[in-house]
Amino acid sequence: MQRGKQGFSVLRYLIYFSQVGFTVITPPVLCCFGALWLRNRFNWGNGVVIAGILLGIAVAACGLRDFLRFTERKARESAEKEKEL
Repeated sequence: MQRGKQGFSVLRYLIYFSQVGFTVITPPVLCCFGALWLRNRFNWGNGVVIAGILLGIAVAACGLRDFLRFTERKARESAEKEKEL
């Protein structure tokens, strides 16, 4: 039974790792493409692209912070469960 739990633990960490990558990469890429579209569509300057990149980085940082809080809470809960056993 312990071996199965360890397999799920590895899978859980793999999912966490891919989630961090998705959380950090997606917002800057989408904001950059959105800013490029706005620049080309409305003939705005390069300032909108810089603002889009900065907005994407800020959103990625907030998402990463929330994810780290979530994993910390889950680790605390699992440590409490192990203490009870």
